[in-house]
Amino acid sequence: MVRLNWKNKETLKFGERGDHQNIEGFQKVETYNLPSMFEYENSSDSWKNMLILGDNKLILNNLIKKHKEQVKLIYIDPPFATGGDFNYKVFIGKNKDTHNAMAYTDIWREGLKSYLNFIGERLLLMKDLLSNEGSIYVHLDWHASHYIKVMLDEIFGVENFRNEIIWAYPAASAQTRRFYIRSFDSILFYTKSDEYTFNNDPDIYMEYSDRVKFALKKDEKGTFYYRGGSHDGKKLSQKVYVTQEGIFPRDVWTDIPYIRANTQEYQGFSTQKPERLLKRIILASSNENDLIADFFCGSGTTIAVAEKLKRRWIGSDIAPHSIHLTRKRLLDLSSSNDILNWNVKYGKSTSPFEILKINQASDGCQIPQNFISKEVKDSNSFVKKELASFDVELRKNRNEVTIELNHYTTPNSNLLNNKIKHNLSRWQDWIDYWAVDFHTQGDTFKSMWFSYRTPKRRELKLTSDSYNYKKPGNYQLSIKVIDIFENETVQNYDINIS
Repeated sequence: MVRLNWKNKETLKFGERGDHQNIEGFQKVETYNLPSMFEYENSSDSWKNMLILGDNKLILNNLIKKHKEQVKLIYIDPPFATGGDFNYKVFIGKNKDTHNAMAYTDIWREGLKSYLNFIGERLLLMKDLLSNEGSIYVHLDWHASHYIKVMLDEIFGVENFRNEIIWAYPAASAQTRRFYIRSFDSILFYTKSDEYTFNNDPDIYMEYSDRVKFALKKDEKGTFYYRGGSHDGKKLSQKVYVTQEGIFPRDVWTDIPYIRANTQEYQGFSTQKPERLLKRIILASSNENDLIADFFCGSGTTIAVAEKLKRRWIGSDIAPHSIHLTRKRLLDLSSSNDILNWNVKYGKSTSPFEILKINQASDGCQIPQNFISKEVKDSNSFVKKELASFDVELRKNRNEVTIELNHYTTPNSNLLNNKIKHNLSRWQDWIDYWAVDFHTQGDTFKSMWFSYRTPKRRELKLTSDSYNYKKPGNYQLSIKVIDIFENETVQNYDINIS
């Protein structure tokens, strides 16, 4: 076997490895139990889907303790070693004003060798999570796919390489005339063994070519086309009936467009992948109730599609913005497109899930640097640790309680540049999401009511639905507010129900 070598590769333990790191476990910070959220305590479900904030190396080591060889499918869309930075859109207020903030940096201090170490140690851990029937899809582009291909051969075995899938899409804004325009990504498909799941599902089929589509006809027996030929100089034709609405996928996918801002699924994330891309992968390489994982979940596409296709899932990302974006995408799932019938709404609530974190400390209220005025940045005085605060009114009518959000204050608002200050002239424009746990117990926040903004829906409810306490007594309720920069503030209140 050909092997790839680079400086410090010896620190990676290819092949058999010893015990995994003994690290601190996850901290459960929030739970969702839809649609009957007010009956959370009565839920008896043994499995809860997991959305995890933190370094995926630590997360993988932790998951292996309980879920080793249980994951049926892993899809990852990691950094591509591009040497650039990638943005997401910060949406402000109800008028859809947007500004760019950095989602992640793809610059590697020691160049390619540090990138290869980063990817390699995580792929080794992912292999341990995969079941014997499992598959992994690694989404890359021309920058490093050829290096990672050799690495995957070594980790999973050349014999378990199944496809290099080319996802080709139009390069609408390409300006270069110095080389051929780059307009495809590579997806490397490997399996854990030769006993892997792969389904001949009609919903993964590609459309017929235009030539075939124009030639299709129907009669009382079904859909057919004429196959031509000749004999003794005479043209002959024969009806050929087709039973599928398309063809089994080739390894070049030209039928899935990239995400545009005017599409329903657009999340304002620069590297967002289309749901229909993940639909094909998940349907082909897993079955209902299988466990799917994405450890660079970004805008949450894998998680949303896994949910719609009735798979269990684990998603993680190191960026709070990605976790928050995925959270809202899941909560808004019912108004998104049905993945199996794209022209109708999905119309269902997401199944119960938890938000967890690992070794992720809060640094107070943070603001992206490109939102801060130049004078403040030049003075190096913009790092603050204070938390934001908010005012609410608790309205009680016998055993019913309603909450109105009245004000929000952040200690760092004076750091903003003038353009952002103008767009954030109202306190309401700071709020991206808020939620209420009407019966707080322990450290885990139960989101029993919530309101949030999406890129397409900018209105926000400032008054909660009423909650009916079934028994008199003293209760504690918690209110969580997340602003447009993912700063999270929780305040607790005592309430007596007589």
